[in-house]
Amino acid sequence: MKAYRSILILITAVFILHFSRLESYAREKQATPIIKARLINQYPHDEMAFTQGFLYHAGFLYESTGKHGRSSLRKVELENGIVRTLVKNEEKIFSEGICYLNNEIYQLTWRSGKCHVYDAASLARTRIFKYNGQGWGLTSDGNFIYQSNGSSVITFRDPYDFARIKRLRVTDGIANIHRLNELEYVNGLIFSNIWKKDRIAAINPKNGKVKFWIDISALRPLAGEKAEAANGIAWDAEKKRLFVTGKFWNKVFEIELPTLADKTASN
Repeated sequence: MKAYRSILILITAVFILHFSRLESYAREKQATPIIKARLINQYPHDEMAFTQGFLYHAGFLYESTGKHGRSSLRKVELENGIVRTLVKNEEKIFSEGICYLNNEIYQLTWRSGKCHVYDAASLARTRIFKYNGQGWGLTSDGNFIYQSNGSSVITFRDPYDFARIKRLRVTDGIANIHRLNELEYVNGLIFSNIWKKDRIAAINPKNGKVKFWIDISALRPLAGEKAEAANGIAWDAEKKRLFVTGKFWNKVFEIELPTLADKTASN
Protein backbone atom coordinates (compact mmCIF):
# COMPACT_ATOMS: atom_id res chain seq x y z
CA MET A 1 0.00 0.00 0.00
CA LYS A 2 2.83 2.35 0.87
CA ALA A 3 4.51 1.61 -2.46
CA TYR A 4 1.27 2.36 -4.30
CA ARG A 5 0.90 5.69 -2.47
CA SER A 6 4.51 6.60 -3.28
CA ILE A 7 3.97 5.89 -6.97
CA LEU A 8 0.75 7.95 -6.93
CA ILE A 9 2.52 10.87 -5.26
CA LEU A 10 5.33 10.67 -7.82
CA ILE A 11 2.90 10.68 -10.77
CA THR A 12 1.02 13.62 -9.27
CA ALA A 13 4.26 15.56 -8.81
CA VAL A 14 5.26 14.92 -12.44
CA PHE A 15 1.90 16.21 -13.69
CA ILE A 16 2.10 19.30 -11.49
CA LEU A 17 5.63 20.04 -12.73
CA HIS A 18 4.59 19.50 -16.36
CA PHE A 19 1.60 21.84 -16.18
CA SER A 20 3.48 24.46 -14.20
CA ARG A 21 6.10 24.52 -16.96
CA LEU A 22 3.36 24.88 -19.58
CA GLU A 23 1.82 27.74 -17.59
CA SER A 24 5.21 29.39 -17.23
CA TYR A 25 5.84 28.95 -20.95
CA ALA A 26 2.47 30.54 -21.77
CA ARG A 27 3.27 33.52 -19.58
CA GLU A 28 6.65 33.97 -21.26
CA LYS A 29 5.07 33.73 -24.70
CA GLN A 30 2.50 36.35 -23.83
CA ALA A 31 5.23 38.61 -22.46
CA THR A 32 6.96 38.94 -25.84
CA PRO A 33 5.36 41.92 -27.65
CA ILE A 34 4.12 41.55 -31.22
CA ILE A 35 4.10 44.91 -32.99
CA LYS A 36 2.23 45.47 -36.23
CA ALA A 37 4.36 47.19 -38.88
CA ARG A 38 3.41 50.78 -39.62
CA LEU A 39 3.97 51.67 -43.28
CA ILE A 40 5.80 54.96 -43.92
CA ASN A 41 6.78 54.76 -47.59
CA GLN A 42 7.20 52.38 -50.51
CA TYR A 43 9.64 52.12 -53.40
CA PRO A 44 9.83 49.99 -56.56
CA HIS A 45 11.59 46.63 -56.42
CA ASP A 46 12.48 44.12 -59.14
CA GLU A 47 9.77 41.46 -58.85
CA MET A 48 12.07 39.00 -60.63
CA ALA A 49 14.61 39.24 -57.78
CA PHE A 50 14.67 36.22 -55.49
CA THR A 51 15.90 38.30 -52.54
CA GLN A 52 18.31 36.52 -50.21
CA GLY A 53 20.33 39.36 -48.70
CA PHE A 54 19.57 43.05 -48.23
CA LEU A 55 21.31 46.08 -46.75
CA TYR A 56 21.55 49.87 -47.02
CA HIS A 57 24.85 51.71 -47.28
CA ALA A 58 25.89 55.22 -48.40
CA GLY A 59 22.63 56.03 -50.18
CA PHE A 60 22.18 52.70 -51.97
CA LEU A 61 20.52 49.37 -51.39
CA TYR A 62 22.72 46.32 -51.84
CA GLU A 63 20.89 43.10 -52.67
CA SER A 64 21.89 39.47 -53.06
CA THR A 65 19.60 37.35 -55.23
CA GLY A 66 19.40 33.57 -55.31
CA LYS A 67 18.55 30.64 -57.60
CA HIS A 68 21.09 28.64 -59.60
CA GLY A 69 21.99 30.48 -62.78
CA ARG A 70 20.31 33.68 -61.57
CA SER A 71 22.30 34.55 -58.45
CA SER A 72 23.80 38.03 -58.26
CA LEU A 73 25.00 40.91 -56.13
CA ARG A 74 23.42 44.28 -56.95
CA LYS A 75 23.81 47.94 -56.07
CA VAL A 76 20.38 49.57 -56.41
CA GLU A 77 18.95 53.08 -56.24
CA LEU A 78 16.30 53.16 -53.53
CA GLU A 79 13.97 55.76 -55.02
CA ASN A 80 13.48 54.18 -58.45
CA GLY A 81 14.76 50.61 -58.13
CA ILE A 82 17.34 51.08 -60.90
CA VAL A 83 20.24 48.61 -60.68
CA ARG A 84 23.45 50.64 -60.90
CA THR A 85 25.88 47.69 -60.69
CA LEU A 86 25.22 43.97 -61.07
CA VAL A 87 27.67 41.12 -60.55
CA LYS A 88 26.49 37.69 -61.68
CA ASN A 89 27.57 34.66 -59.70
CA GLU A 90 28.64 31.39 -61.26
CA GLU A 91 25.90 29.09 -62.60
CA LYS A 92 26.38 26.53 -59.82
CA ILE A 93 26.22 29.17 -57.06
CA PHE A 94 23.04 29.85 -55.08
CA SER A 95 23.72 33.17 -53.36
CA GLU A 96 22.38 34.04 -49.92
CA GLY A 97 22.80 36.74 -47.24
CA ILE A 98 25.08 39.76 -47.34
CA CYS A 99 26.56 42.26 -44.91
CA TYR A 100 28.71 45.39 -45.06
CA LEU A 101 31.89 45.81 -43.01
CA ASN A 102 34.98 47.99 -43.50
CA ASN A 103 34.19 49.03 -47.09
CA GLU A 104 33.52 45.44 -48.15
CA ILE A 105 30.44 43.34 -48.89
CA TYR A 106 30.38 39.74 -47.65
CA GLN A 107 28.08 37.35 -49.56
CA LEU A 108 27.13 33.85 -48.40
CA THR A 109 26.32 30.88 -50.60
CA TRP A 110 23.66 28.33 -49.73
CA ARG A 111 25.40 24.96 -49.98
CA SER A 112 28.73 25.78 -51.64
CA GLY A 113 30.51 26.55 -48.36
CA LYS A 114 31.96 29.79 -49.73
CA CYS A 115 31.70 33.42 -48.65
CA HIS A 116 32.55 35.87 -51.42
CA VAL A 117 33.99 39.24 -50.43
CA TYR A 118 33.67 42.33 -52.67
CA ASP A 119 34.88 45.90 -52.65
CA ALA A 120 31.77 47.90 -51.73
CA ALA A 121 32.41 50.72 -54.20
CA SER A 122 33.16 48.69 -57.34
CA LEU A 123 31.72 45.27 -56.40
CA ALA A 124 34.99 43.71 -57.57
CA ARG A 125 35.57 40.39 -55.82
CA THR A 126 38.61 40.51 -53.56
CA ARG A 127 38.73 37.10 -51.85
CA ILE A 128 36.78 33.99 -50.87
CA PHE A 129 36.40 32.34 -47.45
CA LYS A 130 35.36 28.74 -46.88
CA TYR A 131 33.02 27.52 -44.14
CA ASN A 132 31.12 24.37 -43.20
CA GLY A 133 27.35 23.97 -43.46
CA GLN A 134 24.67 26.05 -45.10
CA GLY A 135 24.64 29.83 -45.44
CA TRP A 136 21.36 31.77 -45.07
CA GLY A 137 21.54 35.24 -43.47
CA LEU A 138 24.42 37.59 -42.67
CA THR A 139 24.92 40.87 -40.80
CA SER A 140 27.55 42.74 -38.79
CA ASP A 141 27.70 45.00 -35.75
CA GLY A 142 30.85 46.68 -37.06
CA ASN A 143 33.13 44.25 -35.22
CA PHE A 144 31.84 40.74 -35.73
CA ILE A 145 29.83 38.99 -38.42
CA TYR A 146 26.65 37.10 -37.53
CA GLN A 147 25.48 34.20 -39.71
CA SER A 148 22.28 32.13 -39.79
CA ASN A 149 21.96 28.71 -41.41
CA GLY A 150 18.21 28.02 -41.26
CA SER A 151 18.35 26.54 -37.76
CA SER A 152 17.78 28.25 -34.39
CA VAL A 153 21.48 29.14 -34.10
CA ILE A 154 23.36 32.31 -35.02
CA THR A 155 27.12 31.92 -35.49
CA PHE A 156 29.53 34.71 -34.58
CA ARG A 157 32.43 34.91 -37.06
CA ASP A 158 35.74 36.73 -37.33
CA PRO A 159 35.58 39.06 -40.38
CA TYR A 160 39.28 38.60 -41.11
CA ASP A 161 39.23 34.86 -41.73
CA PHE A 162 35.55 33.95 -41.26
CA ALA A 163 36.50 31.60 -38.41
CA ARG A 164 33.73 30.62 -36.01
CA ILE A 165 34.00 32.39 -32.66
CA LYS A 166 30.88 31.14 -30.87
CA ARG A 167 27.28 30.09 -31.42
CA LEU A 168 24.09 31.65 -30.02
CA ARG A 169 20.76 29.82 -29.78
CA VAL A 170 17.71 32.02 -30.35
CA THR A 171 14.70 31.52 -28.07
CA ASP A 172 11.30 33.01 -27.32
CA GLY A 173 10.51 31.97 -23.78
CA ILE A 174 11.64 28.34 -23.62
CA ALA A 175 11.00 27.69 -27.32
CA ASN A 176 13.81 27.59 -29.87
CA ILE A 177 13.15 29.80 -32.91
CA HIS A 178 13.99 27.81 -36.03
CA ARG A 179 14.42 28.80 -39.70
CA LEU A 180 16.31 32.03 -38.98
CA ASN A 181 16.91 33.63 -42.35
CA GLU A 182 17.99 37.10 -43.52
CA LEU A 183 19.64 39.17 -40.76
CA GLU A 184 20.15 42.87 -40.05
CA TYR A 185 21.83 44.59 -37.09
CA VAL A 186 19.56 47.41 -35.86
CA ASN A 187 20.22 49.56 -32.78
CA GLY A 188 22.00 46.84 -30.84
CA LEU A 189 19.59 44.06 -31.82
CA ILE A 190 19.71 41.42 -34.55
CA PHE A 191 16.58 41.51 -36.71
CA SER A 192 15.81 38.22 -38.43
CA ASN A 193 13.29 37.08 -41.02
CA ILE A 194 11.80 33.68 -40.23
CA TRP A 195 11.50 31.59 -43.38
CA LYS A 196 7.88 31.44 -44.60
CA LYS A 197 6.65 33.65 -41.72
CA ASP A 198 5.53 37.27 -42.03
CA ARG A 199 7.24 38.15 -38.76
CA ILE A 200 10.61 39.64 -37.91
CA ALA A 201 12.32 38.62 -34.67
CA ALA A 202 14.27 41.30 -32.77
CA ILE A 203 16.99 39.31 -30.99
CA ASN A 204 19.28 40.27 -28.13
CA PRO A 205 22.79 39.26 -29.32
CA LYS A 206 23.96 38.83 -25.71
CA ASN A 207 21.59 36.03 -24.76
CA GLY A 208 19.63 35.07 -27.89
CA LYS A 209 16.25 36.04 -26.47
CA VAL A 210 13.60 37.52 -28.76
CA LYS A 211 12.88 40.98 -27.36
CA PHE A 212 9.87 41.63 -29.61
CA TRP A 213 8.32 40.62 -32.93
CA ILE A 214 7.36 42.82 -35.88
CA ASP A 215 4.27 41.61 -37.74
CA ILE A 216 4.63 42.55 -41.44
CA SER A 217 1.73 40.43 -42.73
CA ALA A 218 -0.23 43.53 -43.84
CA LEU A 219 2.49 44.31 -46.40
CA ARG A 220 2.14 41.05 -48.36
CA PRO A 221 -1.06 42.05 -50.25
CA LEU A 222 0.78 45.19 -51.39
CA ALA A 223 3.82 43.29 -52.74
CA GLY A 224 2.27 41.88 -55.93
CA GLU A 225 0.78 38.57 -57.05
CA LYS A 226 4.19 36.89 -57.38
CA ALA A 227 5.27 37.74 -53.83
CA GLU A 228 6.78 34.80 -51.96
CA ALA A 229 8.52 34.67 -48.57
CA ALA A 230 9.37 37.88 -46.76
CA ASN A 231 13.16 38.05 -46.85
CA GLY A 232 14.98 41.34 -46.75
CA ILE A 233 15.74 43.81 -43.95
CA ALA A 234 17.86 46.93 -44.46
CA TRP A 235 18.68 49.63 -41.90
CA ASP A 236 19.70 53.20 -42.73
CA ALA A 237 21.54 54.02 -39.50
CA GLU A 238 22.10 57.67 -40.43
CA LYS A 239 18.47 58.57 -41.13
CA LYS A 240 16.98 55.86 -38.90
CA ARG A 241 14.99 54.23 -41.71
CA LEU A 242 13.99 50.57 -41.74
CA PHE A 243 13.28 48.85 -45.09
CA VAL A 244 11.80 45.41 -45.74
CA THR A 245 11.08 43.38 -48.87
CA GLY A 246 10.87 39.75 -49.98
CA LYS A 247 11.38 37.16 -52.69
CA PHE A 248 9.71 38.34 -55.92
CA TRP A 249 8.17 41.34 -54.12
CA ASN A 250 7.54 44.30 -56.40
CA LYS A 251 8.12 46.87 -53.65
CA VAL A 252 10.50 47.84 -50.90
CA PHE A 253 8.61 49.10 -47.86
CA GLU A 254 9.85 51.59 -45.33
CA ILE A 255 8.30 50.83 -41.96
CA GLU A 256 8.45 52.55 -38.61
CA LEU A 257 11.08 51.26 -36.22
CA PRO A 258 9.30 50.04 -33.06
CA THR A 259 10.11 52.16 -30.03
CA LEU A 260 11.20 49.07 -28.11
CA ALA A 261 14.19 48.83 -30.46
CA ASP A 262 15.47 52.13 -29.09
CA LYS A 263 15.90 50.67 -25.61
CA THR A 264 19.03 48.87 -24.51
CA ALA A 265 19.24 45.19 -25.38
CA SER A 266 19.49 44.15 -21.72
CA ASN A 267 16.49 41.80 -21.56
